[in-house]
Amino acid sequence: MYAMLSLELDKKTTASAREKLDAHLRDGGWMKLAKVSTTWFTRYKATAAELDIIEEVKVDVAEAAKYSGVSRYDAAVNVSQSEPSFF
Repeated sequence: MYAMLSLELDKKTTASAREKLDAHLRDGGWMKLAKVSTTWFTRYKATAAELDIIEEVKVDVAEAAKYSGVSRYDAAVNVSQSEPSFF
């Protein structure tokens, strides 16, 4: 199972805060899609339940935001059995 996450940070977010948030997500196993700077993905066990994955993604993003000092963001997540395709 894969989760694809798209984040839109508040326009007032500093470059330093964005870098910290990105680093925290990377340290948590998230990878950015090539050439799509606000979209990430990660892999879960094939047996993981979709709702459990969504809840874990919410926690990951909240922890990264807290760590980096980002107070406002919008996020979207999609769970799939296939790795995201990009071009």
